Amino acid sequence: MQPRLICAIMLGIAILAPGVVVMAQDLGVEAGRSLSPWFVYDGEASIDTVRAHADGLSSISVAGGTPAAFVASCHELGVEVYRLVGGDGEAFATAEARRQLISSWVEMLRQTGADGIDVNFESLDRRFREPFTALLREAADALHAEGRLLAMSVSYEMCTRRAPEEPRPGDFEIDGGWYDPAVIGETCDMVRVMCYDMHSTSGASIGPVSTRPWARDAMRFWLQHVPRSNLVMGLPAYSREITMTLERPIASLYAPAPEVPEGTAVVRAWLPYEEINQYRYVGADGNLRVFFASDAASTRAHLLTATELGLSTVGFWHFGAITAPEWAAVEEWLAGEI
Repeated sequence: MQPRLICAIMLGIAILAPGVVVMAQDLGVEAGRSLSPWFVYDGEASIDTVRAHADGLSSISVAGGTPAAFVASCHELGVEVYRLVGGDGEAFATAEARRQLISSWVEMLRQTGADGIDVNFESLDRRFREPFTALLREAADALHAEGRLLAMSVSYEMCTRRAPEEPRPGDFEIDGGWYDPAVIGETCDMVRVMCYDMHSTSGASIGPVSTRPWARDAMRFWLQHVPRSNLVMGLPAYSREITMTLERPIASLYAPAPEVPEGTAVVRAWLPYEEINQYRYVGADGNLRVFFASDAASTRAHLLTATELGLSTVGFWHFGAITAPEWAAVEEWLAGEI
């Protein structure tokens, strides 16, 4: 968690603008709880999106640009700004490549005034494990020397299980060994756990984006490696729809329920173990569709997990996709009602 936010929590205050503070309870936010989502920058109107929910935000991780004026406006609202960065492993494979990459990050932060970098490399080969360890350590040193922060967006390693050609019970490989969770815990000021893509669009399995038991296990895994105060439980603001054919086309949809023509018969079922809604209907092509929803009900279930695990910060991919009913659930959690 950011040093500035820690001080605010200790004093029971919320920072709104330079020199202006109010008691956190005046905002209806339980001391210590905040939202730290990923945010897709979309031009000048973006600050209005932030302003609408600034009382519960501690930081945002921005994809698509961090203009200095936007960052300054976020700071006036008491919201810290991380720049989301990624790429392939060759970007940090050598000492010189790392030097250039980190220098570019530092210069970007100097020019924009942003508070830190959120590293988001995904699905890399294991040969990048040692270079990535070096990248995190070198980046942490360089950013901290500038008074900036280092964050990382991570997955739950169990979502990268890979079965052998002739699988036996308990026989699998982890295809996420290109980073060391312990090093992440040592170097990063914030770790955003992507509690989604339990079943990915590129994988062989069929199922929901996330479930309460699986996301709970994800956070328990990362609690073994990262201080609780540095963890963000990242939740999905998108659903998954599967066409039940041999090819099983999968779509990720920013909607809490299937959008179907009027008169279409839709069956909804609450899955009590997963704690999500499942919808079934027949599409215009005659094929069965199964829709696994990320909605207010599943969000409340995940927020209950955050409460049970003593996690003080949650986020979403992504901020702009959160629906009004989901916001209502978030506001309940921020107020300590979940």
